[in-house]
Amino acid sequence: MSRVQRAGLRQGIIQTSLEIGSERGEEGLTMRGIAARLGVSATALYQHFESKSKILREIRIYGAELLQSEVLEPAASTEDPAERLVNAGRNYVQFAKSHKWLYSVMMGNEQIDWSQHNTEEVDLLLRPLKTFQGWLEEGAARGCWRGDVDLSLASFRIWMSLHGLCTMLLSGRISEAHPAFPRKDEQSFVDEFIVSMIACLKP
Repeated sequence: MSRVQRAGLRQGIIQTSLEIGSERGEEGLTMRGIAARLGVSATALYQHFESKSKILREIRIYGAELLQSEVLEPAASTEDPAERLVNAGRNYVQFAKSHKWLYSVMMGNEQIDWSQHNTEEVDLLLRPLKTFQGWLEEGAARGCWRGDVDLSLASFRIWMSLHGLCTMLLSGRISEAHPAFPRKDEQSFVDEFIVSMIACLKP
C-alpha cells in the first residue's frame, strides 16, 4: 500500500467511524464494524489505530478542525466584537445540532488527557476558548465591556453557557412539551439566550 493509499485509508477510518457512531452511538462503534464497512482487514485497520480510543482521540481533533471552519471563521469577519461573539454563539449551537454524535465525542466523553496531545493539538483543542478571549480583549480595548469584566473568566463562562445550552437542546430538555418551561420557538429562545449572555458584559 502506497503512502497516498495509507493516508486515504486513515481518513476513511475517521469518516466511517463518524458514520457508524452517528448511526449506532459509541457502543455500536467497533473496530470489526469499521473494518467491515471499509472492506478492509482488521490488520489494515490496526496499522493505523491500535484501539477504538485512539480513533475517538482522532475524531476529537477532526471535530476541533471542523468547529474552527464552521463556527469561528464565519464569525471572524464581523466588525463589532459583541456581534461577533453572538454570531459565533449561533454558529456553535448550529454546529452541535448538525453534528450531534461528533459533538458528544468532543464534549461529552471523559476528560481529555492533555499529556497525550502534542503542542499543536492542544492549541487546536483550545482554539475556541482562546479565540473568544481574544475577541473579548479586542472588545475591552474598544470599550465594549464593563471595566470589571475578567476577560479570561468571561471567555470560559461563554463557552460553558453555550455548552450547557447545547446539552439541553440535544437532550430535548428545551421543547414545547416541557411541563414547567415550554418553548414553542426554539430558535428565538436560542437567539435571546446568546444575545442576553453577551449583553451581560456590556456597561
